[in-house]
Amino acid sequence: MSGRKRIQVDESEWYRIQREASRQKDVLRNVPKMIKELHRQTHDDLERVFGVMEDRQRSVEQVVEGLSEQTRRLEKETQQRLRAQARRMAEDLRATADELRGDMRRQLADQQRRLRSEIAAEREQRRADIRRISTELSELVQDREHAAVVARAALSDARTMHGLILGTLPHERHAPGRMESLEGTLDRAGDNIAQGRFDAALATAQAAYQELSELRLDLEHREREREVLRVQARGELLLVHLLIEDSARQNVRDEHGAVLDGHDLDVDYWTHGEFTALRRETEALQHRIEDDERPPTADELRELLEHRAPALQERLTRLVERAGGRQLASQQRINLAEAVVRTLEGMTAYELDATTYLGGDQRDAFFARLVHGNRNAIVVEVAPAGPDSGASVLRVLSYDHDTASRTELEERGAGLTQALRGQGFPAAAPQEEAGTPGPEYIDFVALSEPRALSHSEPRALPPAAEEAGRG
Repeated sequence: MSGRKRIQVDESEWYRIQREASRQKDVLRNVPKMIKELHRQTHDDLERVFGVMEDRQRSVEQVVEGLSEQTRRLEKETQQRLRAQARRMAEDLRATADELRGDMRRQLADQQRRLRSEIAAEREQRRADIRRISTELSELVQDREHAAVVARAALSDARTMHGLILGTLPHERHAPGRMESLEGTLDRAGDNIAQGRFDAALATAQAAYQELSELRLDLEHREREREVLRVQARGELLLVHLLIEDSARQNVRDEHGAVLDGHDLDVDYWTHGEFTALRRETEALQHRIEDDERPPTADELRELLEHRAPALQERLTRLVERAGGRQLASQQRINLAEAVVRTLEGMTAYELDATTYLGGDQRDAFFARLVHGNRNAIVVEVAPAGPDSGASVLRVLSYDHDTASRTELEERGAGLTQALRGQGFPAAAPQEEAGTPGPEYIDFVALSEPRALSHSEPRALPPAAEEAGRG
């Protein structure tokens, strides 16, 4: 005959759905205020980015004035087109910064497609312009002395463009090693001039200039794209950060989804530190995109925007839901234990003596002890049936100094199940467990001592409770 009875109590599906819906609303409750902060930062970042672009364009214009006449005319035309592109980009992005984030991503993608189309058109225009200049220069070369002048001018223009790129654009970030290769080409053109091979020098210098000119355009557009992606990534992570900080402590809700005034939910506690891990991961990404020594690439920023930031938001929502579910399940375990205690007090001459949590942890099993005048005792344990299942395992442990009959214990278990069902608890039929209750359950001081485990590890139950939890 066993003094251990086990009853499974399942969570209502309706309660589960209501809880998850309530948590979703809690995570998003302050989004309008957060979007306002996001817009402010995005506007500030865009002004900074386009200010840097404008400063770079002014530096280019100063350098262009030192070029030969034909090349200067070409570069001024290019600068006009680049300025027009920058203005259109700024107008589009300032407008979309006030839109919802999904629309901003879509419009940014549209902007990038247009930009790539403009890059291709600009490249073809540059090639046509350089071919035209090459033809004009070839027609001007009528004698050796004139050829020397033209070749030296072409090499000077190419070296000026080379220096301009070195001084104003992140060439190693977007085209590593390319500038060293082109510098070698320019050195060969210089050697040709030194040897009096002016035709070869002119052809080499013109080819190098064309490559440098296209490279400058490519670098300018790549850096613009990367900086705009960085602005948006910064905004997305700011939103996640704000949501995390706002979600750290939540409303406590009952099984009907109603907010309980005067109580709050510590999300990190109820998720065993997963909330803190999410916060740290978000902060690490924020530091990553601000890293100027090893700046993030455009591909890295796209990955963050398209996958990592949305995944962080999804994880946050799930963590808040999980924390709320665990807190509610803990409260339901208390409610179930109270119902069991009231029922047993009505069925027997036992009275409530003490309550505690396993390891003093609200996330774990709840215990209540009832005592009789004859020193007999009953311990009620309500433990989680499984991780985030919402169900509970109820165990009634009888400590009798005299001998209770099997019939008495069976009638007590059956009566308890019937009473719980009458109060709305979906209780299964009681099951008898082998053996007799161990002394570890009657000692509430020892039972409540904290276990020396980190929150990331499952708490170890006493042997009998482990057996019950497997059901």
